[in-house]
Amino acid sequence: MLFFLVEAGMLSATKVAMGTTVLASLDDVIFKKPVKLGDIVKVRAETVYVGNTSLEVEVSAFDRDEEVVSAYATYVKVDDLLRPAPVNVKIIAESEDDKRKMDEAKRRRENRLSKILNRQKMRFYVDDITDGLRYRISNVVHVSPELTYDGRIMSAGKLLKLMDDLGGIICLNYMNYNSKNIYDNVFNAVVTVAVKGLAFYSPIRLNDIVTIRAGLIYVGNTSADILINVIREDVNGTKEHVATAYFTYVRVDKEGKPIKMPEYVPVTEREKRLHEEALTRRGLRK
Repeated sequence: MLFFLVEAGMLSATKVAMGTTVLASLDDVIFKKPVKLGDIVKVRAETVYVGNTSLEVEVSAFDRDEEVVSAYATYVKVDDLLRPAPVNVKIIAESEDDKRKMDEAKRRRENRLSKILNRQKMRFYVDDITDGLRYRISNVVHVSPELTYDGRIMSAGKLLKLMDDLGGIICLNYMNYNSKNIYDNVFNAVVTVAVKGLAFYSPIRLNDIVTIRAGLIYVGNTSADILINVIREDVNGTKEHVATAYFTYVRVDKEGKPIKMPEYVPVTEREKRLHEEALTRRGLRK
């Protein structure tokens, strides 16, 4: 689903910008109900605001007429050298609804920009942020042509799928997943319900080596938060920070209803600090 959302958003941004666009951030991804095998899903993307080089896009997916997931994405128009390029198109609000969407997009943009003032510094922060976590996993991927949009840039949708899969594996490991129990009374499955704080600091290019790290940082009654971090390395050995985000998963039974997660107690200093940050982020701590 993340792949569908990001790809649809990219198509909308590209049509408006009339040029290549890359995902700069994805936030407030909220899954409102599960989508099951055999469902017919319609994905919609609408560019609602254009800045100098960036475009704000609302994306959502519907099962029949019911919205099942919504998100807000920002794309940046780039030139052939992947440098930001001006968007020579402006969107004019023709209705009150258009004006409302545009005002909301402006507020989200201002809020996002205030959080990434240290963008250049973060681009070179390549430390392993999952170090000190007991439940963690990593994956290393070579960026081959089939993982790219156009033979140059890695598809953001395919990257998000890799990130999401890794986060789900962490949850299954934590729950002592056993495939033999799939049809027993003990049913271990998780679904993604939210993605928060995803900002991109560097594009991933063809032939890069991508390292994706994921670590468990919080467990609630039925949900778990996974911190996921992506680092790219080029053929010269130069490493750059690509993105970091928080993925939230919920454990479900055979009918898709939330069920209790195993109890989690942070032990290491790193776990305790990230657990407290998760409580604050969730509004459970001031």
